[in-house]
Amino acid sequence: MAISAEACSEVIRVFDSQGWHRTATEVDLQSGRWLVDTLSMMGVEARAVPFPFSRIDASECVVSAGDFRVAAVQTMDSGLPPPNTTIRGVFGQGSIDLVRVQSHGVAAELDGIRRSDCKAIVAAVAGYPGGTTLLNAWGYDKPDGVPVVQVPETAWEDLVGAREAGVPVEVRCGGTRTATTGVNVLAVVPGKRRSLPPVVVLTPRSGWWHCAGERGGGMAIWLEVARTADQLGLERDLVFLATTGHELGFLGIKRYFDSDPDLARRAFAWIHLGANIGAAGAQLMIRASDQGLLTVARELAPTFGAISPSPLFATTDRPVGEAGEVLVRGGRFISLVGANAPLFHSTLDRWPGAVDFGVVATAADGVLETIRALDRQV
Repeated sequence: MAISAEACSEVIRVFDSQGWHRTATEVDLQSGRWLVDTLSMMGVEARAVPFPFSRIDASECVVSAGDFRVAAVQTMDSGLPPPNTTIRGVFGQGSIDLVRVQSHGVAAELDGIRRSDCKAIVAAVAGYPGGTTLLNAWGYDKPDGVPVVQVPETAWEDLVGAREAGVPVEVRCGGTRTATTGVNVLAVVPGKRRSLPPVVVLTPRSGWWHCAGERGGGMAIWLEVARTADQLGLERDLVFLATTGHELGFLGIKRYFDSDPDLARRAFAWIHLGANIGAAGAQLMIRASDQGLLTVARELAPTFGAISPSPLFATTDRPVGEAGEVLVRGGRFISLVGANAPLFHSTLDRWPGAVDFGVVATAADGVLETIRALDRQV
């Protein structure tokens, strides 16, 4: 029943080819329909779970400093002026702030000045050379502060030169909000004893750009495990949940829990397929909410040991991503995440070069073994 690298590659190829997977865009909605249709063709009962969503549609975003001009991207959790607003000033306190951001996880450098007395902030975000790397919008539900626009780190020296020379700066940004619908996808493979608490397999399905390495591994494992699930002869129901809204403060799973608030605690355990599983250059990290579940992953799923470099195992009460939303609602989880992926959040995160399909397939086999082990704990 081993899952092949070729099958995982094909899932990620299709996912990548769909386009930019930003929440509640046409690509995101098309991708949700693709998941439902694919599961249905596998014989797995699946449905879309829609929720109301306010999408930001940004206008052209550019930073100009003297003769230097660079394309920018507005953050989705900062102030949103009307479309094509031009903010003029110089780089400096009380005018337009300039900051260099080394991490697109928790951007502490940016957070420290969001509420300063400036008119706008330009953030040069570190990322793989040749691409554009973006920050997640952790506060999308409650945007705050002045407009913040992101530019590639390669613009930093030119912008610093403009700051030192005191040349005029223009930040063009803005946008509108569109009332629309976001879509999570839910599927169930029934077990023999449906009264038992289910095991839930969760993966986010949205992100910046094509996100082949960031989201593709989780998507491939999710679909391939669903395809083979009926061959496992499970006692428990196996629930599959793919959520949108990841790059916007994990909004998709928050909205799902609005409609089914008890699932986090009701489930026997969650398997969270997080970012960068099998992403080129990443190291797999397997974290669990308690020692018992970590033992399941570490000792009863030896398949993970075939991955190189060897996965790191740990318990955590501060999980990354959607697993944190499960934990705060009383759920237990095993979480798979790839650490230190160089193309994370970059326009360069594309199929096929951004993914090691052999690692994805091996991780998928490990997830199957983990599900078997959890199912035996009746």
